[in-house]
Amino acid sequence: MQYKRLFLIFIGLCIFQQALFAQDSQNQSWLFWTHSQKVSEKINLLIDAQTRANGDLSELNTLLFRGAFAFKLSEKSSMALGYAYKVDFEDKKRSGYENRIYQQYEYDFKINKTEIQLRGRFEQRFLSDSVTNFALRARGFVAVQIPIVADEKFSSGLFAGFQNELFLNVLNKQNVNNHFFDQNRPYISLGYRFSKKMETSFDYGLMSDQGKVQKSLISVFRLSLSTDF
Repeated sequence: MQYKRLFLIFIGLCIFQQALFAQDSQNQSWLFWTHSQKVSEKINLLIDAQTRANGDLSELNTLLFRGAFAFKLSEKSSMALGYAYKVDFEDKKRSGYENRIYQQYEYDFKINKTEIQLRGRFEQRFLSDSVTNFALRARGFVAVQIPIVADEKFSSGLFAGFQNELFLNVLNKQNVNNHFFDQNRPYISLGYRFSKKMETSFDYGLMSDQGKVQKSLISVFRLSLSTDF
């Protein structure tokens, strides 16, 4: 019952956000792969890649590649230091790119079989168009995965999920969009876990994006794959 209430609250927030950010709307299709590779008992290599296209997949908008080394603090928590490269396209030509250095803290825990992840990330951004500008951004992330039809330990089976990530410009916002608020990304998901090492999901999200002139609401249809070896 508690999870149903949380889910209804989440849907209500999405509807409220859609009404609030209805100045400009668009659709995008994303592919997202994330991987964790064990290096030692304490260190993991984290890799992820994303492609973002317009709704009918006719034009590529963004490529994003990210890598980090994560140090395991305990069974539930870790810290990571990483680098990301992002390139944007407009009319099939590169319109800008970004280099990032980031630090993050992650805490994972369970309530019965439900898995919950909390993550904080701090980014040093070097945004390049005709010149390179520097900005700092903070991100807060929460994700919940609830098994629907799964085995006793939730090592495989069907699951539902919801997540949200908030983006805030904490320094040099004039180099981004002139606002403290940057983005908000709520998602709902339906996925299948093949094993503890691989799972996939179809996600739908409403991303609110603050531009310099106006706010945009982007409907995101995302196919995600997660691997862990």
